[in-house]
Amino acid sequence: MLTHHKFSAKLDGVSASPFCLKVDILLAMAGLSYDVLEGPAALQTAPKGKLPVMKDQEELIADSEFIRRHLVINYNADFSGGYSEAELAVAHAFMRMAEHSLYFVTVCTRWLPDENFAVIEDQFFGILPPEMRSALANESRKSVITKVNNHGYGQHTWEERLALGRADLQAISTQLGDKPYLLGDRPCFADAAVGAQILCALSNLPFSGWRKTVEQFPNLVAYANRIKEAYPEEATEAA
Repeated sequence: MLTHHKFSAKLDGVSASPFCLKVDILLAMAGLSYDVLEGPAALQTAPKGKLPVMKDQEELIADSEFIRRHLVINYNADFSGGYSEAELAVAHAFMRMAEHSLYFVTVCTRWLPDENFAVIEDQFFGILPPEMRSALANESRKSVITKVNNHGYGQHTWEERLALGRADLQAISTQLGDKPYLLGDRPCFADAAVGAQILCALSNLPFSGWRKTVEQFPNLVAYANRIKEAYPEEATEAA
C-alpha cells in the first residue's frame, strides 16, 4: 500500500503545499488508492527533511518528481496524456518554470509580509502547543527568508517579484489559450504541477497582490478550478 506523507496545513480548503497537492493530483490521475500520514509524524520520516514523501512498502521516495517516476515505473502510471515527445518537452519546460520560478513568488507572498505570516503561523503551526508555536514559526520564517534570498527572489522588491511572476503567468496563459489543459483536451503530468502551483497562488491572504495578479488571467483561474474539480484532493485515498 502506498502512503503519502504530507503537510496537514490547508489554505482555502486546498493543501498549502503545491508539491503535496501535485502528488495528490498525480495519484488521482493514476487512479491509485493510498493512505495518508500528515503533520510532524510525516516530516520526521522525510529523508531530505522535506515533504512530500511516498512510502511504498518499506521504501521512502522523497520529492514529487521522483514520486512521479516511481509511479510510472512501479505502477504503470501513464502521465503522458498520449502526447508526442516534442509536446511533452514543452510540458516539462512549463512545469519547471512553475515549480522553480512561479513558486517562489507564492513563497515570498506567504512568508514575508507580517499580515500574511500571521495566517501562515496559524494554519501551519496551529496544531502545536502555544508555548512552542511562535518560536518554531519564527524559526521557520527565518529559514525561508534565507532560502528565498539565496535563490534571488527574496532580494527583489514586491513590484519586481510581481513583474517576474506575471511574465510566467502570461506564458502559461498563452500556452493554455482556450484549451482545457496545457497541451490539449487531455491532461498530462505538467497539469498536476502547474495546476497545483496556480491553486496555491490563488490562496486568499490579507496581502493579496499576488492573488490579484493571477486573477488577471481568467483562463488560468478556470484551469486551476478545472484541475481541482477533476482531481479532488485525496479523491483516491484509501477508505
